[in-house]
Amino acid sequence: MRILILSANTGGGHNSTAAALGEQLEKLGAEHQTADTLSFISEKVSKFISWGHTYLYRKLPLLFGWGYRYEEKHPPKFIYEQCNKGVDSLYQFLLEGKFDAVICVHVFSSMMMTGVREKYEYNIPSFFVSTDYTCHPGVSESKMDGFFIPHAMLCGEFVRSGVKADKMHPTGIPVRHEFYLQMDKTEAREKLGLPLDQKVLVVSFGSMGCGQLEKHATYLAEHLGEDICIVVLCGTNQKTYETLLPCANERFRVISFTKEMAVYMSAADAYITKPGGLTTTEAIAKRLPMLLMDAVPGCETRNFQFLTSMGVARGAKNWKQLTELANELLTKEGALAEQAAKMEGFSKGIAAEEICKYVVGHRK
Repeated sequence: MRILILSANTGGGHNSTAAALGEQLEKLGAEHQTADTLSFISEKVSKFISWGHTYLYRKLPLLFGWGYRYEEKHPPKFIYEQCNKGVDSLYQFLLEGKFDAVICVHVFSSMMMTGVREKYEYNIPSFFVSTDYTCHPGVSESKMDGFFIPHAMLCGEFVRSGVKADKMHPTGIPVRHEFYLQMDKTEAREKLGLPLDQKVLVVSFGSMGCGQLEKHATYLAEHLGEDICIVVLCGTNQKTYETLLPCANERFRVISFTKEMAVYMSAADAYITKPGGLTTTEAIAKRLPMLLMDAVPGCETRNFQFLTSMGVARGAKNWKQLTELANELLTKEGALAEQAAKMEGFSKGIAAEEICKYVVGHRK
């Protein structure tokens, strides 16, 4: 069986989802290929949309949030128009690749794939995987054979948005297998050169390093105890890294882009992050107590609301409040264990495994 995974280069989360699915497909003996959906429009358009997404995310989060809320209430016509431009190229790619099924890990992908199925009456099995704890605008207009959603408690939202209940599968969000491995904390710290005799707080605002970390991370260091080691992961945001690097010391570590995220999570006692779908799901898989800052309004506000309401994370409205929560979590006896225990049972299994088994076994 040969499966195409359609992703989009708008942040690292969707490609991480694609990688998690690829791991499981290989275990099942299925061939797979991952492609950037936007590249079927053109490489130039793909780069422009990806750049625009990153720019708004980092520099103009309020505008990003306004745009998302607008799309929740109005059909995203511009996105439909752009996705339709890639329909012909994607169709030719599918024919040449002789694919047996398609998994879409971005709403752009499901919309373009819907265009292929409608224009060419091409009835290849197609599936959508949600990477946030909400139903994105455009998902309900996608003609898919199955929708894999993050949690059973979200079924009502997806139905109200227009997704048919009999096509929904509450599997969870797929993350790579390494996040399910509970690496020994001492081993993880020795590998990363982190202290064994201190509490370790990891701070990461996604692969793009948004949330004005350069402005606020030092506030944490000034207001948390000397026995807490703070590790700031800057992702691909070189400006944040260069700004914070002069402040680095044994107690305040500043790290550029890393491929050792799972190891840092194993080494940490607690985690401060923005509520990205993949980031938070990775922490839940690790049973790592986390505190959330709603840094970028939009779908992540929905994640924030859902995860805090479910008790698997605590959230704050500003950095002062976030620092107070971090201090309580790291110093109050039993607080870390209590928060980790709330994550038990949130995920019913390994999402990528369940999704891939369904897709490989699906028959029209």
